[in-house]
Amino acid sequence: MKISTLIAGGGLAGLACARELHARGRSFMLVEREADFGGLCRSVACSGYTFDYTGHFLHFKDPFVRDRVLALAPGLFKIRTRRAAIFSHGSYTEYPYQENSAGLPSAVAMENVTGYLESRLKASGDPGKAEDFRSWCLANFGPGISRNFLFPYNEKLWKTPLHKLTRRWMGRFVPRPSVLKVVEGALNARPSRSGYNASFYYPDRGGISVLPQLIARDLPGLFRGVRIDRVDLERRRAWLSTGLVVEYDRLVSSLPLKTLIRLCVSAPPVLKRAASRLKSVSVYNINLGLKATQPVPYSWVYFPEKEFRFHRAGSVSACVPTVAPRSGSTIYLEYSYKGGIPDARKLGREAVRDLMRIGWIRSEREIAVRADLDLPSAYVIYDEFREEAVGTILSHLARKGVCPVGRYGKWEYGTMESALVQGWEAGSL
Repeated sequence: MKISTLIAGGGLAGLACARELHARGRSFMLVEREADFGGLCRSVACSGYTFDYTGHFLHFKDPFVRDRVLALAPGLFKIRTRRAAIFSHGSYTEYPYQENSAGLPSAVAMENVTGYLESRLKASGDPGKAEDFRSWCLANFGPGISRNFLFPYNEKLWKTPLHKLTRRWMGRFVPRPSVLKVVEGALNARPSRSGYNASFYYPDRGGISVLPQLIARDLPGLFRGVRIDRVDLERRRAWLSTGLVVEYDRLVSSLPLKTLIRLCVSAPPVLKRAASRLKSVSVYNINLGLKATQPVPYSWVYFPEKEFRFHRAGSVSACVPTVAPRSGSTIYLEYSYKGGIPDARKLGREAVRDLMRIGWIRSEREIAVRADLDLPSAYVIYDEFREEAVGTILSHLARKGVCPVGRYGKWEYGTMESALVQGWEAGSL
């Protein structure tokens, strides 16, 4: 079978590419190994509760992208306001931590503020030039904020020594506040609009799965439950799990770079070496449907301290009540891990114990349903080897007619917005 464009992966990037190709009257075939489209932008329904593959809140920095997405179903995606916090030293502080010390023990708040002021007053060197993440934190935020939040939280999330992380992943994800905001935030607790996700869009029903479903709607050439078993980049040929052999002019791939290289027939040793250097951290997501009405007021809360194994927890129903029955609510917890999947039974017991400790539930009897979701390679690790390895792989793939898209196709810390844009751009070439 001969096709102009073969799209590997039916996540947001792959579907956006297919939608763009269809609009331009071009032929394509999209194959997705899972039973549903969306990749990690999916939801599951359990006894009246809806759970996402952890926090997938839709936010935009480009009005054009926002308007194009919202036009898929006018009025369906509604704007929500973030309510986020950090739980440390036994109390909640407003997000982002670096500009909100009110509510912390006075010694901790003093350490945070004075350390930040000293970092801003230092005359020697440019803090923006610090190459590794640990040094960048110290130079930009001082020892207090670094030691009390940035170090422990990011060590828990990334499972990697922070001096081995570069700062190339951060972009807008770690905002640096003004001195005035830091001082004000130490005196008074108040919600902040800082950061890229102060507001976001989310549907009333169906969870975030609604987005890929809308993009895929009425598109021909989409195949679920079909995987690519082998790819010959030289002959531009792919073998599918159905037994079909597809010849293509161009391959648009949102498969993880490591996976794509593994599938390649006779991949050069330089590519295999580069792929072996790509690292990531996975996330195990426990979702709970509660019988009780909303006990948690926060969309999400960061937990930097070691006494809690999860790094983030929250409640989608806190901002979207319709993801739960009228008399119920939801809680999700995220556990970063490397290697094998954590023991679900043990993790569940810990989750109940910790949620009772912080007062989010009173007993296990309040839990109506539980849904565990695994997110392999959820976050790409930006270590000292990533940039060169990704560059080597992408340049080789470009010469062979392969266009990688999405978080895993480009092996980057991307958003839903960036995945959509990359898909549209690939479909317009």
